[in-house]
Amino acid sequence: MTDKLSDYTVPEVAKEFSCSPGTVKNWIKIGRIKAYRLGGENGRDYRVPWAEVDRLKSDWKVSPEQAL
Repeated sequence: MTDKLSDYTVPEVAKEFSCSPGTVKNWIKIGRIKAYRLGGENGRDYRVPWAEVDRLKSDWKVSPEQAL
């Protein structure tokens, strides 16, 4: 997990929510979570602000363990 002075990578967000990096990228594409790209328009790497991860955690209704 990152500290609150840096932003999360897609794999770090996936680990926080016990899901795949592909799921996190889908969340970004549909607007469920806000992120920005590194390297401009053609950049492939996303970063997710820590505050956005905290917001999503507070909105999370069912823990990944309960979903199984």
